[in-house]
Amino acid sequence: MSIKAVTCHVAVCDVCGTTYGSDRDDERAVYSATRETAVGLVYADPEWLVTTDGRVMCLLADPHHQAALDALMPPAPAAVCDGQLPIALDPGQAD
Repeated sequence: MSIKAVTCHVAVCDVCGTTYGSDRDDERAVYSATRETAVGLVYADPEWLVTTDGRVMCLLADPHHQAALDALMPPAPAAVCDGQLPIALDPGQAD
């Protein structure tokens, strides 16, 4: 019997390090023959996220994962309304 090296790909959460598949009841990581296959498996799972820049995240509901998701969002636009008059919050204060 011969022994040969085999390369496999496993998706791992960039936030917490959870291996894809190990969060299930059987606790077995999912091994793929190619990177594209591993990304495809994670992409099809609604509990995991693959970002446009190639990062992989499980969607646990904790502050670290929420911060990572918030960092993916664009900045909130500034609220600018042309011609709007300033509102005096203190009624005794006149402009």
